[in-house]
Amino acid sequence: MPLVAVSLISSITLNCFKEVPMRFPIHRNILLSIPLLFFFLILISCSGSDSNMDVSDSEAEATTDNQLRSVQELLSMSPTDMSEQDLDQLRLQTGGMTQEDYEAIYGPLTETEDEESEQRDAQDLLDTLTSAVWGYWTKVDIPGAVCGNNTPYKIFVMKSTGFWNWLFGYTDDVIVYLEPGGACWDYPSCTGQAGIRGAANPDGIPDNFMNIGDYLDPNIEGGSVNAAISPLILRNHPTGDNVQTSNWNKVFIPYCTGDVHSGNRVATYTDNATGETITYHHVGATNIEAVIEYLKQAFPKIDKLMITGSSAGGVGTLTNYHFFRKRLLPKKSYMLNDSGPIFSATSEEDNQYRLHQKISQEWNTDYLIGKLQADFPGVDITGDFGQIHTLLANAYPNDPLAITMFTRDTNFSGYSYARFYDLDESDPAQVEQILDLWSEDIDNLVATYDQHNNLSYYIPYFRDMNESHCTAIVEFTGTEYLNTGVDVGDFINDVLNGNPVQSYREPENPSDADVTDFWMDLVNLLL
Repeated sequence: MPLVAVSLISSITLNCFKEVPMRFPIHRNILLSIPLLFFFLILISCSGSDSNMDVSDSEAEATTDNQLRSVQELLSMSPTDMSEQDLDQLRLQTGGMTQEDYEAIYGPLTETEDEESEQRDAQDLLDTLTSAVWGYWTKVDIPGAVCGNNTPYKIFVMKSTGFWNWLFGYTDDVIVYLEPGGACWDYPSCTGQAGIRGAANPDGIPDNFMNIGDYLDPNIEGGSVNAAISPLILRNHPTGDNVQTSNWNKVFIPYCTGDVHSGNRVATYTDNATGETITYHHVGATNIEAVIEYLKQAFPKIDKLMITGSSAGGVGTLTNYHFFRKRLLPKKSYMLNDSGPIFSATSEEDNQYRLHQKISQEWNTDYLIGKLQADFPGVDITGDFGQIHTLLANAYPNDPLAITMFTRDTNFSGYSYARFYDLDESDPAQVEQILDLWSEDIDNLVATYDQHNNLSYYIPYFRDMNESHCTAIVEFTGTEYLNTGVDVGDFINDVLNGNPVQSYREPENPSDADVTDFWMDLVNLLL
């Protein structure tokens, strides 16, 4: 990198400081760090590949031994071919290991130098220098909370860290992400019988739950892919699909109660064939209550708060939004429900009515509904849980409240209707019947959302990944609205930036099936 880049950066930086002092208050750490940044840039400029200095073979080898592979490159490798250092690099970049711990084992990281990196502009260089710390997930035990199997419950927290946050002042913004993972309400579903959709994490949550490296390492039990589940929480996403929440304080709420984070009942289920029983703690609602009390202590002052989650976590986002909002008292709050809709259902004629009746009985959702109803008596949700959208819209008229899902989501629709209408999900014709019910319910939900200025929706047609379920997981590719270039990431940014939020519902678009890339192929391979 020629020295002229340093002069360019200096000029740009100082001009920016002179031009915007009143509009953008400069944190004192910025001023303190300017000499350090320039000195660091000069060192890099003087030690680049165009230097006349001689480097011995051993020295050259040392500079390449500890180069950081990209997340995409690491995940494209077979786990059996990955060295322990490869696994630790993956842990480092996804919050499973601190940079200090990594460098204590392997020494300082070295930067890859090639023609392309030599041609990076000043901003790209700054991005590279200041993204050395990806953040680290810390386990937090939640006293009194349990999983479905009655083992202790825990959450994971990543406080805002790293150079950028130091430079601009540590953020008081918080994103709470509720894990997805199905649901269960009888013996077959809660025991994971073959051919029956069930619930995630029936054996509880291991301490290394947010460690992808451990998940891929055959010598270590536990781990999961959840650290990279969404651009909403993965800092420095390899696809570039970052939104502003990726640098907020992050709270990951695991899911292990089978009740979409919304129950309060210990159930005993019996196998009709053998008489065997299983006890399942559907206590997601009371777990969330305990989590909120912890968050109140951990984050006493919150500027922006986003409550979000996918699938079961999307439902939990919707049912618990008010309780987070009421107790944590942020200056500004947002909700994004990814693919966890609750549809209106008051009688047998309504498509989701049978599901509502079943979960009310098995999970005791009346507990949560009763608490909501007590705080907002003006909207009756005791006879129709689907009225929760209207309740929240009226209660928080200044909060952007958004929902997103695919028109051809065969996962959540399968949970909602298949077993209740005796429909075979392996039969393509009957899958279309399931999707017809789903589409009818989306029509009714859209009509409700169109009545409120603070409710918005983003409904693309189809993505060939994860049964076309969840728009905001893994990446945003495949969520584009026709050929406009708008995707769910743009929609989320509008929600967060306070812009007027336009709702989208994509018409039938068979060409969506042709969209694919590395990440979509990888997820489908894992599934």
